[in-house]
Amino acid sequence: MQEIESQVFCSLNRVAPKASHLTAQMSLKDHLGLSSLTVISVLTSLCDELGVDILKLTDADLARLDTVGDLMNLFAKHSQKVPA
Repeated sequence: MQEIESQVFCSLNRVAPKASHLTAQMSLKDHLGLSSLTVISVLTSLCDELGVDILKLTDADLARLDTVGDLMNLFAKHSQKVPA
């Protein structure tokens, strides 16, 4: 989970550099100001970095993406990499 958290924070810092201190409770839209398109861009990038097949993500998975923690949980659920 540590690798997922690091990757998510790194990706979000690239698109929302004003967010100096990210927490799992932060809203992607309200706190970070991310548009739907930016969230999809981050999601696509994270799928590549974490070895997750984006086609395996369901509509329900995507509908639950409100916070930074939701993003981390999504990748924890779908990650193919073996935890260290």
